[in-house]
Amino acid sequence: MDGLYIQSMRNTILDRIRLEKQRDALIEQLSGLGNLMRGSLVKTMVRCGRKGCVCETGEKHEKIHLSLNIHGHTRGCYVGRGREEAVANLIREYQRARHVIEQLTEVNLELLRGNHPGGQIRSRKR
Repeated sequence: MDGLYIQSMRNTILDRIRLEKQRDALIEQLSGLGNLMRGSLVKTMVRCGRKGCVCETGEKHEKIHLSLNIHGHTRGCYVGRGREEAVANLIREYQRARHVIEQLTEVNLELLRGNHPGGQIRSRKR
């Protein structure tokens, strides 16, 4: 056997082992995720119309809503200041999960393709 071929095979095996370890580490990260929620916090300036509110004089005040899309329909939910940080944490955890899933997808794609950019090279029938 050719020394270059053996070195190439060794590198291919080492790359596969590296990718499998990376995949396993990413799966471990997924299992460590906490509670999460997809969506966005939206802050708007409004006049609520309540008696005695600062907006009664014409000055608007801030309202915080959660906006998300479920089954093709945009939904909203009033959050308010007291729950803003808790909801922001849920959204951050979702973003972390999405990032890990993107990395896992890239690693799995490399594993599927093997050592050839278009996929594993098939042996030809003779």
